[in-house]
Amino acid sequence: RLVRMKEVMEQITERVQSDKLAFIMNIFKLLAFILSIAHVSACGWWSLGDRDSSSGTWARELGYDNKTLDDQYLVSLHWSLSQFSGGMDEVSPASPLERLYAVVMWMFAFMSAAVVVSVLTSNLTQLHIIGGSRSRQLAMLRKYLKQNSISSNLALRMQRSAQHALSADLTADLVELLPVVAEPLRVEMHFEMYLSNLQNHTFFSAYINESPQVIRRICHYAMSTVLLSTGDVVFSKGESPSQPKMYFITKGQCDYVHAGEPQTVNERQYIAEAVLWTRWTHQGTLIANSDLKLAALDAKIFQDISDRFKETASFDPKLYAADFVGYMNSLDYCTDLSQCKYRSFE
Repeated sequence: RLVRMKEVMEQITERVQSDKLAFIMNIFKLLAFILSIAHVSACGWWSLGDRDSSSGTWARELGYDNKTLDDQYLVSLHWSLSQFSGGMDEVSPASPLERLYAVVMWMFAFMSAAVVVSVLTSNLTQLHIIGGSRSRQLAMLRKYLKQNSISSNLALRMQRSAQHALSADLTADLVELLPVVAEPLRVEMHFEMYLSNLQNHTFFSAYINESPQVIRRICHYAMSTVLLSTGDVVFSKGESPSQPKMYFITKGQCDYVHAGEPQTVNERQYIAEAVLWTRWTHQGTLIANSDLKLAALDAKIFQDISDRFKETASFDPKLYAADFVGYMNSLDYCTDLSQCKYRSFE
């Protein structure tokens, strides 16, 4: 049962993603470890006290042989737990055999307590290192900004951006172990990460149903996560990006400013779809008005992957591309928010 309990605890711990919650889980694991040892030790201690012996036992001398089962177990458990802190005076051995058992259990409890303390110390040190590393990084940034005479307003914005980057969602390049994970697993991971973003778009929703293997490659190779702070500019009016990208709003809000009129773009919306289907110059400026998390779809990689997979004539991205460009040409003026209604080509 103890081995099985250890396996169950390890499976639970593996599913915990928070460092602080993992620390609390480790404390509960140590408590379970101590109670398990104490339970086994208490059972052994009571078996010695309840044995037939002419020299007497601790249970008979203290009158516990006539008490209820609850009292017998609890006093044995109390004695067993006290061995982790040096023993107890109320219950003491009454024979050489019991004293030998007490000595052996005290030594075992002493070593177990040392292991418990070392594990707790290690976990606390790990949390301190994580927090200390972030504090050092922020201190170095403040020193660098001061040395270069950066204005206080800009320095404050940069520090807030850095704090947001450290405390908010991580980007893939900051996770050192991610590259060593098997690529098929990373493909599935990216598919799960970006699937909900793509499903908000009618064309990509149909593409997922028709060609999930293509969408898996697009999510893995063409999509990335962008984290921004309040006031950061995603793109500017008149910009023709060398690496054009379509953006899906995963978390937060941003303002799209066109002709002097700001328009709020919320979660589950997308912007700059035109870069996927034609050469495009941004018609407005996109600015984050809160901490912002975007899913970016690289247009060139998307086009390359879509072109390499020859699908049936009933579903060809080029047909939707022609519809989109034709719709944009029919408008009096276009913006980065312009959308074309998807129609089935069956």
